[in-house]
Amino acid sequence: MAGSAAAAWPREPSLTKSGPDAFRRHAFVRVTNDAFRHAVVESGDPDVLRDWVKCARPLIVRRPCLSDDGREVFLGVSLPGRRRLACRIPVDAVVEVAPPPVWHGDAFQVPGFPLRVFGSHAWQALTGLEYVTPASDLDLLLGISTQAEWEALLARGITLPVHPRIDLEVVFGGDASFHWREFLSPSADILIKSNRNIWLQGKDRLAELLA
Repeated sequence: MAGSAAAAWPREPSLTKSGPDAFRRHAFVRVTNDAFRHAVVESGDPDVLRDWVKCARPLIVRRPCLSDDGREVFLGVSLPGRRRLACRIPVDAVVEVAPPPVWHGDAFQVPGFPLRVFGSHAWQALTGLEYVTPASDLDLLLGISTQAEWEALLARGITLPVHPRIDLEVVFGGDASFHWREFLSPSADILIKSNRNIWLQGKDRLAELLA
């Protein structure tokens, strides 16, 4: 699915625009066709944002996701050729929020754990533009909601292939995330990225993030 330019905007339950599921990192949003008029472009070309929005292409939620007053959502666009655009748009201009597409490919699976795809494969699937190259990594998300799920994942002893290179990001409770490749490293601490913050956490204390 994720490698196909014909794949459509995911038709599954959208994330809510309020509460714990609102505007998570990696979520994709659709905005009104005049949203660019109310946007604050922090990096990139405003004309590119205008054309992107008018083509009804998605934007992605980026940290810190929401402004302190809850009125603006922080968004980004990844363009072919590794160009990026960052902006803020009023929450009222958001039409729909959806999680990253479900991964159905056979390059990598974790039995019992649904995976979602982000990065170049997701952008290509959702826009029809050319993002994926022979050097592209496959970026996948694996969600963990409970201690039992975490223990089951650990019991699988997952290793990541090099070809294709898989970057597996584990997300606890839809918020705190870390890279599995870093988890397998000998370091005692690991970098945690949440919807608003970044910090180091002891690997032996990761379960606390599920409390």
